[in-house]
Amino acid sequence: MTQLSGGNILIVDDTPNNLSVLRQMLTEQGHRVRPAISGEIALKTVRADLPDLILLDIVMPEMNGYEVCRHLKAQDETKEIPIIFISALNEMEDKIRAFSEGGVDYISKPFHSEEVLARVSTHLTLSFQKKALERQNQELKEKNALILEQTEALKKMAAKDFLTGLSNRRDFIEKAKHEETRFSRTRRPFAVILLDIDHFKRVNDTYGHECGDIVLKGVAERLENELRQQDVVARWGGEEFICLLSETDLTGAMHVADKIRVSISRESHRCGTKKINVTVTLGVTVYNGDVLLEECIAWADKALYQGKTDGRDRVCFLETLQMRGNQ
Repeated sequence: MTQLSGGNILIVDDTPNNLSVLRQMLTEQGHRVRPAISGEIALKTVRADLPDLILLDIVMPEMNGYEVCRHLKAQDETKEIPIIFISALNEMEDKIRAFSEGGVDYISKPFHSEEVLARVSTHLTLSFQKKALERQNQELKEKNALILEQTEALKKMAAKDFLTGLSNRRDFIEKAKHEETRFSRTRRPFAVILLDIDHFKRVNDTYGHECGDIVLKGVAERLENELRQQDVVARWGGEEFICLLSETDLTGAMHVADKIRVSISRESHRCGTKKINVTVTLGVTVYNGDVLLEECIAWADKALYQGKTDGRDRVCFLETLQMRGNQ
C-alpha cells in the first residue's frame, strides 16, 4: 500500500508505549510527529503549531479526549483539523459520541499498524485536498475580483473621450436614456445644451493642432466647472460638446448656457507663448416628454445652427412647434 507522507501529526495519549509505537510507525512513513501526554499539553502544542491531523486518545486523566476535541472544534483556527479518535473503548455509544464531538474516524485499541497508516493516509489526503481546493477557490476569487476591477476600468476608459477626459458620445446617450426613463416616473423636465467652438478651424490653421487640443481641453474644463455634479457633459464630436442638465426647466437652462458662454469667452488658453481666446455658440432644448430623446437633441442642434446663422457667440432656443415647422 502506498502511504501519504509529509504530514504534520499530533499524537495525544497518556500511555508512553502507545506514543512511542505510533510515533515510530508514522515517522518511518515520512511524517513529522509530535507527542502530547495530556489534553492540556495537546492544546498548547496545537496553538504553537497547527497540525494537519490529530490522533487522540479518549481516556486520559484531568481532560479526556472528548473535552480536547470540544475545545478544538470551538476555535476557528483549529476547528477544521481532522481528529481520529484512537481508544480502547469499543462500545457503540463511545464511537457515536466520538463522531458527534467532531471526530472524522475511530480506531480501536489494540490497533494494527496497517489500519492506522491507511486511515491516517486517507484523512491526510482529504485534508490536503480540501486545503488545496480552498486555496484554489481563494485564488479564483482574487482573479475574479481583478478581472472585475479591470473590466470596470476598461468600461470607464471606453466611456471617456481620450483627449478631454469627458464622457464620449456613446456614454452621454446611455446616461441621457436613464434621464429619459426617470422623467417617465417624475415628470420633471431636463435640458440639453449643444455647443460648438466658433471658428475652431481658424484656431487649428493659425496656431496648429497642438494648440487646438489645448483649447478643446480648456473648454472641457470650463464646462465641468460651470455644471453641477449631477449634470452630464460630453464631447459630442470635433469641437462640439453636449450637456444634460438634470431636473432643469427652460429658464434655468438658458441661465446656465449663458454662464457657460461668458465663462468660455473670458478664458485665455495658453499654448507656449501664445494666448488664445475663443467663443462658443449654444443651442438649448428642454425635454418634456413630447418627443423622443433623439429629437430633443436634434432640436438643440437646430438651435445651435440658428445661433451660428445669427452671428455666433450667443445662446439660441427653438420651441418644439417652431422646430417642427422648420423640419
